[in-house]
Amino acid sequence: MKRILPKRILYPGAFALGTLVIFAQQASPDILADFSNAWSNFISSGQWVALLIGIVLGYLVRMFTSY
Repeated sequence: MKRILPKRILYPGAFALGTLVIFAQQASPDILADFSNAWSNFISSGQWVALLIGIVLGYLVRMFTSY
């Protein structure tokens, strides 16, 4: 018995190729600016406090559970 595969998997339509082109054009070449914006958002949103608490609690758990 011959297996029948959907044509979309083997032959992507024009819409699928068009979306790949659109996504490729939206890439930002300025990686350092993106990293700087992400870091600024990380600090201003207060997530650095959660990171610090997580590191301290993780260290304490490791310290109390290992010999």
